[in-house]
Amino acid sequence: MKILVLSEHDDCCGPMAAAFLNDYSDRVEAVSAGRHPAEALPRMLVAVMHECLINLEGYHPKEQSSMDVSGFDAVYECPDLPCPTELQACRELRDFIKNESFKYYKKSRS
Repeated sequence: MKILVLSEHDDCCGPMAAAFLNDYSDRVEAVSAGRHPAEALPRMLVAVMHECLINLEGYHPKEQSSMDVSGFDAVYECPDLPCPTELQACRELRDFIKNESFKYYKKSRS
């Protein structure tokens, strides 16, 4: 199943959700994109995802308009929350996105 994870800036929640969706099953290919993509991911985000053994090093936010939506089986509108500047808050957001993406994954399988 190919899933497009859509967010506003593709700099925090979207890349995390796509990474978790890809981690849940080898039958999922999730890609994130943003309506107005940022220049780069915050370093802290890369660090907290590394704690979950997910490597987002070198990820570059993508623009939604560059994606061919017809090539996807589903579009997941990711909760678009600002990336925190404090480590613990970033971990809490990561855990929230992990739970939300898992709920989406479970729902998409039914």
